[in-house]
Amino acid sequence: MNIKSLLLGSAAALVAVSGARAADAIVAAEPEPVEYVRVCDAFGTGYFYIPGTETCLRIHGYLRYDIMGGDLYSHTSRTGDETYNKQMRFSFRTSTASETELGTLRTYTETRFNWADSQDVVPGTFPVTTANGYSHGSNVSLNFAWIQLGGLRVGKDESLFSTFTGYAGAVIQDTLAGGYGPFDTNLISYTYNSGAFRAAIALEQGASDTGYVNGVALAATARSGWGIDDYMPHVVVGLGYNAGMVDLSGVFAWDSRDDLGAVQYGGWAAKLRADVTINDMASVFAMLQYGENSSGYTTWANGLSTDETWSVIAGGTLNVSEKASINVQGQWVESNTVNSDAWSLVGNVAYTLVPGLVVTPEVAYYDDGSVNGGDFGAQLRVQRSF
Repeated sequence: MNIKSLLLGSAAALVAVSGARAADAIVAAEPEPVEYVRVCDAFGTGYFYIPGTETCLRIHGYLRYDIMGGDLYSHTSRTGDETYNKQMRFSFRTSTASETELGTLRTYTETRFNWADSQDVVPGTFPVTTANGYSHGSNVSLNFAWIQLGGLRVGKDESLFSTFTGYAGAVIQDTLAGGYGPFDTNLISYTYNSGAFRAAIALEQGASDTGYVNGVALAATARSGWGIDDYMPHVVVGLGYNAGMVDLSGVFAWDSRDDLGAVQYGGWAAKLRADVTINDMASVFAMLQYGENSSGYTTWANGLSTDETWSVIAGGTLNVSEKASINVQGQWVESNTVNSDAWSLVGNVAYTLVPGLVVTPEVAYYDDGSVNGGDFGAQLRVQRSF
């Protein structure tokens, strides 16, 4: 009996020890290694590796608040009085980049969410002459969404005619007198950049080809927008050379539309630009523009569609301190009508209050050349970028 009890006790002890060891083995199991987010500095500040991939991602954007007033910008209320013109915007941007055997693969998107005032008009009036009050409303726009491999880019972008020469000056209202070209379009483009020399070509579709303006039907022979009218795209080519202190660039655009009627569409436009960096404190630029008014690229057109129009844009930046810069820009547009030439002058001070937060007060004057004369406007922008 004692031997039997001893055997049973030994067996029970072995089972208990085995269970304890099994439990210890489960508790002591090593967890899977955690893959922490790694900084990717190969493509600039703010990029990090997407876990498990060799693709670098950057999430960025800005919040912007604009307050505008004066005869140039103000809204007219239902009672006929002037009031503020305000807008709040949230811009959400994503950038990705990775190296491949065919070159750098990139993507870029920007979506803008706006809450803004808009001036309402009496329905059915065109051109608009009577104010009908203002309203607040929101809208969402996809401003950029493109894929780029090496120098080849496809997707939603802004026209190469406007971007290749670097837009205009560092002022907010840089298109008061017609600006320097159109923006939103789908395109296929290729850019070559050797450092000093650069060249590019783009096939563009334009933004719209509609028969309505402000909800009012146009004549059968007229359209708004600059969208193509068949399978032939618009063509834009650009050349540039950076000599250090001086940067020269030129761009030529052909609007492929060839329909003729009461209003002519299609034609060419071109511009030349020179940028001069004087020193770390100052830089200036000048841009000479010329084109057929019938072209969708001649946004500064002044006169009949059968005319051609000159325009000059010039400006500069003076960095007065590490936080503040003074920016000015002017534009002149030749008139092909009974009106005088149109012109605008804009100036601001961009002040970095703290890193990432810029406050910009700006004043502007615009004269469209009509007998009504010109108008002044003032604007205050607060922008937090991240």
